[in-house]
Amino acid sequence: MKKLIVIFVVLASTAMTFLTSCKNNETKIEDAQEKVLEAKKDLIEAKQDSLADYESFKTKVNEKITANKLKIADMKLKVIDGSKDDKIKYNEKVIQLEEKNEQLRAKLNDNTKYSAATWNAFKTDLKNNRNELENEFNAFKEKK
Repeated sequence: MKKLIVIFVVLASTAMTFLTSCKNNETKIEDAQEKVLEAKKDLIEAKQDSLADYESFKTKVNEKITANKLKIADMKLKVIDGSKDDKIKYNEKVIQLEEKNEQLRAKLNDNTKYSAATWNAFKTDLKNNRNELENEFNAFKEKK
């Protein structure tokens, strides 16, 4: 009889241990699934923020490129007083500015996929190019 009770107690303890450990595993699985869902949600939000940042930046740069095109069109229509060499230099500079503006546009439109590090580098580079072009416009405007 004692032997039967001992066997029953051992079986009951084993069953309880097994059931308790299974429940913990289920809880762990549910927690892991929740964490995965949260991570996916965070990733989607980060991608949306990144896309919004890219689109906002692209819009601003495109507006600047369009403004530059208008400046170039005005420069082409402007009549230059002076010698033939002055006119040639003026037209060459206008063409150079137009080419740089188109390079800026092409650079903006050609690159569409970035990691966080390359995006910041690209954005900085494009801002520098945009500012350099703006400075050239201003310097050219002051000369004439």
